[in-house]
Amino acid sequence: MNTEIWQQGAQAARAGLSLLDCPYYRAANLPGHTGESIRDWQAKVHAWEAGWHSVVDPKNSADEPAPPALPRCLDE
Repeated sequence: MNTEIWQQGAQAARAGLSLLDCPYYRAANLPGHTGESIRDWQAKVHAWEAGWHSVVDPKNSADEPAPPALPRCLDE
């Protein structure tokens, strides 16, 4: 999953945008205009929607990427 696109979806949800505000639904970003494969486009849509759902409905979000590991202090 594309983590950057996932984060954009989560940020959109925090900003109060609708699921239909996914930028990949805009005509200019559809496969017919970009030339990318439907599979690649669909993966982007899925990543964005998963990020959006992680904020709106966090209990049902299984597609959330694992949080980054925090470095441990050597003094502990």
